Parts: sequence; structure tokens; C-alpha cells
Amino acid sequence: MKLALSSEFPLALCSAAVEIAPLPPERLLALAAEPAAAFLAPGGDAWVGLGAARWLGGDFEDTAALWAGVADDSPGAPAPVALGALPFRLGETPDALWRGLVPGGVILPERLYIQQDGRAWLRLTLPAREAGALPHRLARGAAALAALPAIEAEPLPGLTELDEGDAPQRYAQAVTEAVTRIRAGELDKVVLARRMRVAFDTAPAPAAVLRRLSERHPGAVRYAWRYAGKVWLGATPESLVRQDGRRLSTEALAGTRTPERAAELLASAKERLEHAIVVDAVRNAIAPLVHALPPPAAPVIRQLRGLAHLHTPIEATLREDADFLALVRALHPTPAVCGLPTDRAATLLAALEPQPRGLYAGPVLRMAADGSGHAVVALRGAVLDGRFAVVPAGAGIVDGSDGEEELAETRTKQRTVLDALRGNS
Repeated sequence: MKLALSSEFPLALCSAAVEIAPLPPERLLALAAEPAAAFLAPGGDAWVGLGAARWLGGDFEDTAALWAGVADDSPGAPAPVALGALPFRLGETPDALWRGLVPGGVILPERLYIQQDGRAWLRLTLPAREAGALPHRLARGAAALAALPAIEAEPLPGLTELDEGDAPQRYAQAVTEAVTRIRAGELDKVVLARRMRVAFDTAPAPAAVLRRLSERHPGAVRYAWRYAGKVWLGATPESLVRQDGRRLSTEALAGTRTPERAAELLASAKERLEHAIVVDAVRNAIAPLVHALPPPAAPVIRQLRGLAHLHTPIEATLREDADFLALVRALHPTPAVCGLPTDRAATLLAALEPQPRGLYAGPVLRMAADGSGHAVVALRGAVLDGRFAVVPAGAGIVDGSDGEEELAETRTKQRTVLDALRGNS
């Protein structure tokens, strides 16, 4: 199956942009348009899309249809950008939690807010038959953004319910089963995820949650995907791949501790083994698409507020016959969110995890027509549905893993998201 362009969208589009005063990008999520997507990078660069001039779904095999027939009337402004959120497993049937949000997709936004290097633009993309109205609608849209209210310091939501059910016991049992399979030689690693469901006395505001995530995790990419009245959002520490010109950068990120226990990561044979598995898998995945790979660097500690990880950066030059989406296909899913070998790990996690993953641990991306782009792995997130939220998290299981320790790791990850939802410092 290839990316399919919905017949609901026109074949010819016109697009124009106007420079506007920068504003906190989270504020745009106060507007009611659906679908909505946000990709907010560390340092202030941001892309927020509202509505869809085109919407593609499928396995992101070929995106030529996304850009075909788009006439850009503002060549001096940043080019149109597509934003997307894709599921961990294509073709998976969503449960009640993910219904509406899944299968996600890649949109060419109707309205796109772009913030780069301290400057900002509003880009509007419409059917070509509406080209005459483009200047007026662009001016009206810019005025509407300027009039957006500030993100108020609203009363913080009060936690009224935290429900894990029997998930902790089932999770520990699943870890035991996974270790048994690993010791039997069936696979090297599997990542097992579970959910935490919480309820609040008032609905958390997505814009406010994203702002708090920025304060807590300034080095993370914040993301959001909204549809059918639900929002999947978070702040991920894991970059899948970034392409600038022919240069690509990716990373291996595995192992988690609280900051005060960060030194344990380098001292732990289990954590070093898990990280080495991820490094080798990433290098093997991109090897056919790049020129010679330099030897891997030794892992270092990467500190994000609330968590510490083992981190190894990986850089290379992309071959002329490869492109950004080929990199995404090659790298997803990473061993850090699935396991190794990938096919065996995916089969086992599907058997041991009681619910579908949906958009959790899937790619979130921005990309331009020239092939440049950035994809991250959707971790440290929550599904917001009115007063309710569900927070998924996973841990890597290898030989030597302990069920209670892995359960504690998932709770540590969930706690960082829960604190942002309810405003804990």
C-alpha cells in the first residue's frame, strides 16, 4: 500500500505566505480546526498546521502526490511544509482510546504557522480555483492570529483518579515471559509498553500542557496531533532522523534513570548492552542508504529534565538515490521502541501487550518538497479526551531484566508526563 491522496482534496493548489509577529506557537491550538498538527523544535523553531489542503494516509511509500500542482506565490518565504503523525504499526485496528486519532497521516496544512530564527509567517494553501481570494483570506488569517488571547494561567487541573487496574501485575508477568523467550534465543530484546489512565476535575488545555512541557523539557521536540475531539501530544527525547541537504543525523537513545542515578547507566552492564544493541541496529538500518559510516562514538549521558539516558549520535551522508522518507521507513521502528530482531520483537510485543499502541512510539514528522525533514519518535506523550488522559510508556527488556525494575522505569516516564498535565513542578 502506498500513500493515497484522498479524492476529497483538489489536484491543483495555490499557496502564499505573509510575515507576521512571532507568537507562542502553542496558542494556535486554541483554534478549533481539525486536523491540527504541531512540531515544536528546541530553540524556538516551530510549525503548526490547521486544517488540511491535502491529507495522505498509508505507509508513506511515495509522497509525490502531496506536492504535485502546488503553486507557491511567495517564493521569498519559507516553503510549504507537511506535518504528520503515523502509527507504530500500520494496519492495526484502534481500540476506543485511539479511535479517530488512528491512522493519523501526513497533511499539507491549509493554514501553516512557521517560526524560524526569530521570525514568523502564516502560510495559506487553498484550491487553485480560490486563488483570487487568497490575499484577502491571508490578511484576515494574520489578523486573527494577532488577536489570539494569551495562554492564561488557568487553574491547574486537579487529579481525581489514577487507574492502573491490574496492569502492574500483568506487566511484570509479561517481562518474565519476555526474558524467558530471550534466554531461549528467540530474540535479543523487546520493548514492552503499558498504559496509565487518569482523570481530572477540569480538562487539561493542550496549549497549556505543551507550554509546561517546554518549561520542563527544553531540549525535547514537542508534538501534537488533534482529530475527532482528541489530542495526542508530548515532548519526546528521541529523534528518529533529520535530513539537511544530503547530510543526515540520527541517534541511539536507550536506558533510563532519574538524574541522581545517571551514573548507573554507564556502570550497568545491562544498560550498556541494551544501548549497544540499539546503536548496531540503527547503523545497520541506514547503511544501504548512506556512504561510509564512521565508527560509533562511545555513549554519553544525555540529561533531560526528570530523566537521564545513554546517547550516541550518528551522522552520515545520504546516497543520491535515497530520500528522507526512505530513511524513516528504514529506521522505524527502532530497537529502542520495538526490539531486535525487529520482526520477532514486533510479534512478541503484540502478543504480550494487551492494547494497541496507536500513535505511541510512531513517527511524528515535518518535511518539505525538497526532501529535507525531521522525524521524531512519539514518546513521553498522552492522549487527551476531555477530562481524561491516558499515558503510555515502555521499557526495554533484555536478558537480566527484572519485572519490578522495568515497571518502575515505565512509572518514571509516565510521571514526567503526568506532572506536565497537572502542573506539578
